[in-house]
Amino acid sequence: MRPSHPSLVATAVVLTALLSVGDASARPPAIQLFCESYPDARLCAASRVDCSLCHTRTESPVAWNAYGDDVRSAFSKPSTSDETFAAALPEALAAVGDRDSDKDGASNSDEITSGTSPGDATSAPASEAACGPAEFSATYDVCRYDGRYALRKVTLEACGRSPTPAELAAMADTPPELQPDAVADALTTCMQSEFWRGRDGVVWNIAHAKIRPTIFVAEPEENTDGRYTGEEDFDYFPDYALFVYTQIDGHDSRDLLNARYYVQRLIVDGRSVYKPVDELPGRQKMPTERRAGMLTTRWFLLFNNMFTALPRTAAAQAYRAYLGLDIALGEGLRPVPGEPADYDYKGVAAPTCAGCHSTLDPLSYPFSRYDGVTVTNLDEKGRYLPTRLEDSYEASLPGVSAMPEAGMLLGEPVSSLTEWAEVATSSQEFASSRVSDYWQVFFHAEPSGAELATFDTLVQAFRTEHAFAIEPMLRDLVRTEAFGVP
Repeated sequence: MRPSHPSLVATAVVLTALLSVGDASARPPAIQLFCESYPDARLCAASRVDCSLCHTRTESPVAWNAYGDDVRSAFSKPSTSDETFAAALPEALAAVGDRDSDKDGASNSDEITSGTSPGDATSAPASEAACGPAEFSATYDVCRYDGRYALRKVTLEACGRSPTPAELAAMADTPPELQPDAVADALTTCMQSEFWRGRDGVVWNIAHAKIRPTIFVAEPEENTDGRYTGEEDFDYFPDYALFVYTQIDGHDSRDLLNARYYVQRLIVDGRSVYKPVDELPGRQKMPTERRAGMLTTRWFLLFNNMFTALPRTAAAQAYRAYLGLDIALGEGLRPVPGEPADYDYKGVAAPTCAGCHSTLDPLSYPFSRYDGVTVTNLDEKGRYLPTRLEDSYEASLPGVSAMPEAGMLLGEPVSSLTEWAEVATSSQEFASSRVSDYWQVFFHAEPSGAELATFDTLVQAFRTEHAFAIEPMLRDLVRTEAFGVP
């Protein structure tokens, strides 16, 4: 369910360029260079990449779409190093800006600015359609916010049912200027339902890609007091409880990563009730001061850290799940000078690996003292161990003991995993990823074209006006023309 925003173009164009000349290794300066060339490209703020914008194939043999071909042809000669590539890329981008690579009637520069794909003829900036005083389709007003249309979307997606005839009639009788607020009120009601907040509800399902429960794990039997039979080995239900709690009732969604508490899900009169608690005895063994929400649960550490000295998998999953940046796709690359140091001798300093690992390894250092499974005692899971590296099965490697706990995230130094979480949750990327989660729920697609301005406005209000609370952001979303105009 990870939103990749293929219509947002900035760094996708960069990957096209960097894979189109010379070798196919990643060249991190490309992202910065593209954003300097196109400062109005919306994707620059979120640092996302989708190679399909310029590529039709990224595996060997690599292939490009029309825009990718134009960019690579604009290089005067093959680039053999990061330095020559960096010097040539801005000129190549400028050379193709006025072209219409995909022959859809819009220049590449106009498409980049508007957020559509310059290499896809089916993706073009929307033209403004003229609407008269009232233009109706068979059911809805196709030129204006139609409360009946928006109400149907809200009740289907957030309540799990169609609106009743009485609800539709009441909306039709509501003055047009009041209909967006009436739809937002209907959403607030739906967000109290089990369909939204209960087990296997909407919010619960958003959490799947972040928690990644495995199909081979027997599902514990849930009891009404918030405990589970069989949780001693595989207990990811507290992760779901914490996730849902941070997304409902006006709670601060930054607690996804900043929470120093746990959450129990209780069943009261057949309804889900989420209760924050200081301890979950026997189920979580993390000292309070070392907790970082979803990043330090027993399940997250067991599943991602295991007993690997440098838990790159944990850092990559956190980067993808909570900042929307997938390093496997080249997203969010922020190279750190001198990295990767390759403390665990995995060969990541090789030219074909270093482009990603110069970002990934510094992201991973703050995870390195958190243990998923202790090799000498498999009953111990999910702890903070200051001596973890000395006790690991890789301790015999000379470099492992020198591995730092401090790292880098989004260009900022972080001394610990709790600081990693604080930097992450204060970022534009975190806010954008949360809005993206719910945009997908209601639109079943990623924002594109004219929707991008709406998306940006929602993200900024989420950060500045709504204190990272989900419900007021969603009330804003369902009031927008992007949502309510058929």
